[in-house]
Amino acid sequence: MVPATGELWTDERARESLAMLGPAAAAAWEDSALAQRAPQALARAALAGLVGTIAEPMYTSFVAGNASIGALTVGELASPGRVVGALVGSGPADEATRAINARYAFEHPLSVAPSLAHDLAWSGTDANHAEETTLHLVVALVHTQLIARRPELAHTGTELARRQNSLALPLLCSHAPGSSLLTPVAPSGAGTAPGGDPKMSTPDFWSIPFGPPGPGGPIPESVIEALTRACASTNAVTSGEQYSEDLGTRLSSRGLAGALARSQHLRAAVALGLVTAQDLADASGLSVVQVPSIFGIGDALSVFDRA
Repeated sequence: MVPATGELWTDERARESLAMLGPAAAAAWEDSALAQRAPQALARAALAGLVGTIAEPMYTSFVAGNASIGALTVGELASPGRVVGALVGSGPADEATRAINARYAFEHPLSVAPSLAHDLAWSGTDANHAEETTLHLVVALVHTQLIARRPELAHTGTELARRQNSLALPLLCSHAPGSSLLTPVAPSGAGTAPGGDPKMSTPDFWSIPFGPPGPGGPIPESVIEALTRACASTNAVTSGEQYSEDLGTRLSSRGLAGALARSQHLRAAVALGLVTAQDLADASGLSVVQVPSIFGIGDALSVFDRA
């Protein structure tokens, strides 16, 4: 895998990249508070790309100055394998500043956006499994929401796009047999990455070892709001609660249908190769030649919204 190359993102290009998401994301780009905390075009556009996703509360918290990150830039990271992290040589005075890895300086802002959802709410390197899995769940859902709206984002072939795809795929495979309802916990699931990395090939998303066991810290309000959106329920997680292992079970009781309409779920599955043109034709009653490409599935998907 290789990262994207080309020209650095300019304000004009970044603004245009958000236009594909509609007026809300475009309006966020113009927010002076966002521009102050994330002056570079890539960082600013990636943050604005969270608007309209379940992670919009993380964006709102950042702009209001309530997130764990006070400012966002682009640069070399102390941990080069991370997408977002502390800058090389940063000290206590720089703790509120985070950077997008310079390795990804040319990637599309909407490929960066999902990783920001994690770091805007991350408690740090001592985070337990429940916190890491919850935040990776948010990352996967944000990427899935974005590619459901713009499937071409899954097909740029760059390193970061493939990293985000590899997180969305296990989520889309996390469900009980015979059910299309996404659930973080699905003990009887067929597997999140059959034939893939054994560490990622678990029955369900919650079983993937994203972090170590142990007691968890408090769940930030922005994460609670994001999970409420994902589950379309105010009962899954409550204010003042701490990350715990039973959180996954509660998030699974109603599933994650609040994040994706049925047609969006299908659109993302097609974009990631989990559903073929023949599958879509068989289910919709169309012939294969009538099924539009993943870049414009169009009327074929309306069958699933009506189901």
